[in-house]
Amino acid sequence: MHGGHILRSVRLKIGLTQDEVCLLSNIDRRTYQRWERKSTEPRFSITLQICKCAFKVELLDALSIAKETPAL
Repeated sequence: MHGGHILRSVRLKIGLTQDEVCLLSNIDRRTYQRWERKSTEPRFSITLQICKCAFKVELLDALSIAKETPAL
Protein backbone atom coordinates (compact mmCIF):
# COMPACT_ATOMS: atom_id res chain seq x y z
CA MET A 1 0.00 0.00 0.00
CA HIS A 2 1.34 3.42 -0.98
CA GLY A 3 2.20 5.77 1.88
CA GLY A 4 0.45 8.63 0.11
CA HIS A 5 -2.83 6.70 0.11
CA ILE A 6 -2.49 6.08 3.85
CA LEU A 7 -1.80 9.76 4.54
CA ARG A 8 -4.65 11.01 2.36
CA SER A 9 -7.18 8.51 3.74
CA VAL A 10 -6.45 9.32 7.37
CA ARG A 11 -6.22 13.07 6.74
CA LEU A 12 -9.67 13.12 5.16
CA LYS A 13 -11.12 10.85 7.86
CA ILE A 14 -10.01 13.17 10.67
CA GLY A 15 -10.86 16.34 8.73
CA LEU A 16 -7.51 18.08 8.28
CA THR A 17 -6.40 20.04 5.24
CA GLN A 18 -3.08 19.41 3.53
CA ASP A 19 -1.86 22.76 4.80
CA GLU A 20 -2.72 21.84 8.39
CA VAL A 21 -0.83 18.56 8.11
CA CYS A 22 2.19 20.37 6.69
CA LEU A 23 2.18 22.89 9.52
CA LEU A 24 1.83 20.17 12.16
CA SER A 25 4.57 18.06 10.57
CA ASN A 26 6.90 20.80 9.33
CA ILE A 27 6.78 19.41 5.78
CA ASP A 28 6.82 21.36 2.53
CA ARG A 29 3.32 21.52 1.04
CA ARG A 30 4.45 20.55 -2.48
CA THR A 31 6.27 17.51 -1.11
CA TYR A 32 3.18 16.43 0.79
CA GLN A 33 0.98 16.93 -2.28
CA ARG A 34 3.30 14.71 -4.33
CA TRP A 35 2.94 11.96 -1.74
CA GLU A 36 -0.85 12.11 -1.79
CA ARG A 37 -0.89 12.13 -5.61
CA LYS A 38 1.46 9.12 -5.51
CA SER A 39 4.04 10.96 -7.63
CA THR A 40 6.61 10.06 -4.99
CA GLU A 41 6.61 7.66 -2.05
CA PRO A 42 7.20 8.99 1.47
CA ARG A 43 9.70 7.07 3.57
CA PHE A 44 8.05 4.66 6.00
CA SER A 45 9.48 6.57 8.96
CA ILE A 46 7.86 9.80 7.76
CA THR A 47 4.49 8.12 7.23
CA LEU A 48 4.73 6.69 10.75
CA GLN A 49 5.74 10.05 12.23
CA ILE A 50 2.85 11.92 10.56
CA CYS A 51 0.35 9.31 11.72
CA LYS A 52 1.55 9.47 15.31
CA CYS A 53 2.32 13.19 15.69
CA ALA A 54 -0.03 15.03 13.35
CA PHE A 55 -2.94 12.60 13.08
CA LYS A 56 -2.66 11.09 16.59
CA VAL A 57 -3.41 7.69 15.04
CA GLU A 58 -1.47 4.45 15.45
CA LEU A 59 -0.11 2.98 12.23
CA LEU A 60 -2.31 -0.13 12.36
CA ASP A 61 -5.40 2.07 12.68
CA ALA A 62 -4.16 4.18 9.77
CA LEU A 63 -3.75 1.04 7.66
CA SER A 64 -7.31 -0.03 8.49
CA ILE A 65 -8.66 3.37 7.45
CA ALA A 66 -6.66 3.24 4.20
CA LYS A 67 -7.95 -0.26 3.38
CA GLU A 68 -11.53 1.01 3.72
CA THR A 69 -10.87 3.98 1.41
CA PRO A 70 -10.91 3.47 -2.36
CA ALA A 71 -7.63 4.40 -4.05
CA LEU A 72 -7.66 7.30 -6.50
